[in-house]
Amino acid sequence: MPDYLRISQIVIVAEGLAHSTRNQYLNPSQRRQATALHRALGKAREQIEAGERDAAVIQRLLATRIQDTPGAALDYAAVVDAVSLAPLDRLRGEVLLALAVRFDGIRLIDNVQLCVPE
Repeated sequence: MPDYLRISQIVIVAEGLAHSTRNQYLNPSQRRQATALHRALGKAREQIEAGERDAAVIQRLLATRIQDTPGAALDYAAVVDAVSLAPLDRLRGEVLLALAVRFDGIRLIDNVQLCVPE
């Protein structure tokens, strides 16, 4: 099995981090903690697939997951329209879930785009 997946031009290494030059600045402990971005987005996707359509619920889930991660400082957790980037109240159509998180000054970003049935 390969140790990466190619998703929309982003390479994800086996541990759940985007293959990025910024990740080289993380120490081993921070690398483990930084997988929280990928895990938070995955949990949000699960909730949406289970039927959650309230954007505020998903945004709180993302923020809480990151805030509960030692060493993580949340810059933003966004749930927006994937085309206009406008904030959403209800999830439908093309939706973008996005995170920006700092680990000791190193800013990491990750996102996932979903098509949410109406």
